[in-house]
Amino acid sequence: MRSKSLLSVIFVLLVASMLLVACQPAAPAVEEPVAEEPAAEEPAAEEPVAEEPAAEEPAAEEPAAEEPAGVADREFLWTAPLRQAVAAAIDREVIVDRVFEGRNIPAYHMVPSGYPYATEPFLDMYGTRDLDMAIDLVKGEGYTEENPFVFDLWYPPEHYGTTTADVMQVIKEQLEETGVMVVNLKSMNWAEYVDGFVAGELPFFMLGWFPDFADPENWLSPFASCLQSPDNGVNYCNEEMDALLLAAASSTDPAEREMLYQQIGDLYATEVPTLPLFWEPEFVSYRDGVEGVVVGAPFEFNYHVLSFGPDAQPASGSTDTIIIGTTDEVNSLDSADAYATHDWEIIKNTGMALLSYTPGTSELVPGAAAAMPEVSEDGLTYTFTLKEGLKFSDGTPVTAQTYVDSWNRLDSLEGQVSGLIQLYVEDVEAVDELTVAYKLKATFGFFPALAATAPFVVSNPNDFPADALVQFPENLDGIGAYRMVSHEVGQQMVLEANPEYLGEAPAIPNVIIRYFADPTTMSNAIETGEIDVAWRTLGPVEAIRLMDVDGVNTDKVDAPALRYMVFNHTYPYNK
Repeated sequence: MRSKSLLSVIFVLLVASMLLVACQPAAPAVEEPVAEEPAAEEPAAEEPVAEEPAAEEPAAEEPAAEEPAGVADREFLWTAPLRQAVAAAIDREVIVDRVFEGRNIPAYHMVPSGYPYATEPFLDMYGTRDLDMAIDLVKGEGYTEENPFVFDLWYPPEHYGTTTADVMQVIKEQLEETGVMVVNLKSMNWAEYVDGFVAGELPFFMLGWFPDFADPENWLSPFASCLQSPDNGVNYCNEEMDALLLAAASSTDPAEREMLYQQIGDLYATEVPTLPLFWEPEFVSYRDGVEGVVVGAPFEFNYHVLSFGPDAQPASGSTDTIIIGTTDEVNSLDSADAYATHDWEIIKNTGMALLSYTPGTSELVPGAAAAMPEVSEDGLTYTFTLKEGLKFSDGTPVTAQTYVDSWNRLDSLEGQVSGLIQLYVEDVEAVDELTVAYKLKATFGFFPALAATAPFVVSNPNDFPADALVQFPENLDGIGAYRMVSHEVGQQMVLEANPEYLGEAPAIPNVIIRYFADPTTMSNAIETGEIDVAWRTLGPVEAIRLMDVDGVNTDKVDAPALRYMVFNHTYPYNK
C-alpha cells in the first residue's frame, strides 16, 4: 500500500513539472500556479524580468548538477553499489587482529561455516578486502573526494562488550580510507537502540545474532525475506531471494538444498542485505560451588537446573537465592513481540514452549507437549498433544484453544517477532481440548525446532490482552519453572518458583537478575562475590581476565554468535 501511494505522488509531481515547463514562455500562465506563494509573487510583480533569470539562472541548478548522478531521483540512502562498496572496503582480518588479538573469526557469510550447505560468498566476491573496487563503486554513484558519501553508523556502546566502540572506530577508518566516504559514529543505550532500528530510524548499524533454531534458514530469512527482514531493521525485499529461500527451506533433497544455498549465498553477497563481520565466542563465569551452569548450541540458559554445592558461598547469603548478572536489558517480555536473547531467556524460564531442549544440548524433547508431534503424510501439518494439567501460575488452565488464541494474537498484533512464525505457519487449529494442529505453508523439516522458540510459549490472557502488546507486564505468570515477582527496569528482576509447574521443582527457588551498565562492572561484581553468575555479555577481554581469578570459573559457550552490520534498505536519502 505504501508503494502505491508513493507512485501516485511521484506521478502527480512529474505531471506538474511537465506542465510548468510547457507553460514557461507564456508569463501569465506561469504566474497563476505561483500565486499560492506570495513571497515569490512580489519580486515578480515589481520586476517582471526577474522571472526570466530565475528560469535561466544556472546557479540555481548547479547544486543539483554537482550532486552525484541519479541522486536527485534517489528515494533511499543505500543503493546496491554503495552497499557493495562498504562490503569491499571492510577488512575483517584487521578488525579481528587489532581489536580481539586474533581471538574472533572473520565471517564471510551469515551462515556459520560448520553448518550444512555453508559457503563464503563475501570472500569469493570481495576477497579479504578490495579498496580499489570500493572506490570505483562509490565514484560510480557520482561521489568524489570533494563531494563524499556521508552517513551515520550507529552502535550500542556496552551491549556487546567494551570492544564494540573499537570495532566501530576501525570500520570508520577503513571506510574513510577510500577518500570518498565519511562516517559519523553515533551510539545509544540498548533499549532505545532496539526501538530505533525496529522503527526504521537508523540508516546503518551493528547487531549480533544467535540462532532461533539450528538450520541455515534461520541465518538467512530473518534478514533477507520480505516478511521477516523488517523485524530486524533491514527492510529488504527481493522476490528472487524470497523464492530461493522458500525453495531451500522446504526442500527435502540435500543435493537440491546445497545448490539452492549456493545461489542464495551468491545473491546475498551481490545484494548485501546485511554485512557479516566476525564470529565471537560467548562466555559465562560463575563462583565456586555454583553447579548446573550449562549453555548449549541453542543458546539457552536454564535457571531451574542450577544448584549450590556444599562448599558454595552464595552472594545472597542463602542457598535459596541465586544472583545472576547481565549487561542485557529487557526490551519486551511479551512472547508475541519479544525478539532478543535476554527477553527469550526470561520468557522461557517463566514459560514453556511446546518443545524444549535437554539443558546444555541441542536434543529436542517435549516441553508443554506430552510427546513429539505427529506429522501428516504431506508434511504440512504438525499435531501436538498437550500435557494434562497445564496451568498458568495463577491457576488459569491451559488448553489447545490457548495455543490457537496465542497464534491469532501474534498474527494480528504484528510484534517484532511475528515474521519469524508467519513465514512458516498458515493456521492453527484446536482439534480437541488437549490437541493442537499447526498447518504450515510448505514442508519445513525444521518446524520442531521452531516449536521450541519463545513465540510458542503461551502467555496468560489475564496479563496479555488479545488486542495489545505488553512489553513490560506487571506479572509473568507462565507455565514454566518460575514466575516473575518484580521487575525494576535496568536494575533487577526477581523470580520465584512457580507452584503450578508440572516439572520437578527448581533446586534454587529464588532467582535475582541484576542488570549492569557494562561488562567491567559486572566482572568486578563476580570477582568480589556480589553475584554468583556473570552472563551476557561478559566479552572476551573480561572473560580472559576472570580465567585467572581464584574462586571464579569461566566457560566458553559452544554456540555461534555473529556480529554483523545492517543496512536499512528503506532509509530515506534526504532524511
